[in-house]
Amino acid sequence: MKTQIARLPWAARVAGIGLLAVGAAWAGPKEDTDRAEQSFRNGDLIAAMALLRKAADQGYAPAQARLADLLDASEQDAEAVALYRKAAEQGDPAGEFGLGRMLANGEGVARDPVAALQWYRKAVAREHAPAIEALARALRSGDLGLTRDPAEAERLEARAKALRAQSAQVSR
Repeated sequence: MKTQIARLPWAARVAGIGLLAVGAAWAGPKEDTDRAEQSFRNGDLIAAMALLRKAADQGYAPAQARLADLLDASEQDAEAVALYRKAAEQGDPAGEFGLGRMLANGEGVARDPVAALQWYRKAVAREHAPAIEALARALRSGDLGLTRDPAEAERLEARAKALRAQSAQVSR
């Protein structure tokens, strides 16, 4: 391939490079989010965050939720809450769960167990395994104003485990 490109006239090579650059510049928010995840897996947090921020600024809910995860981990809670809220309001289950978790813990926002439970339940309805697990924990402990219900907690834990197993099968 390199030798084929090298044989092209100079103008064609420059045009080809320009097309590659334009293609990268015009990547959509989903592609940017996918590239961000790859950068993150490769240990390049700076590139990952830049790509996520670009996609999040375009209103892409999965990028907003993922960037909020990273911001939450670095204790930038107020910005994380704002991004989780944007994603949650678009119906993104990771955003719903993230916002619920921030509300449950009082991180970057006043603790509000009632609102946390509402957001968790929205994510649970979308089969979001981490939200299902959080609801199960709350049912085991009686947190978030819930009555302890070990049987329901066990049922939810089995549901989350099955979803995670299904997800692992799909990723193979």
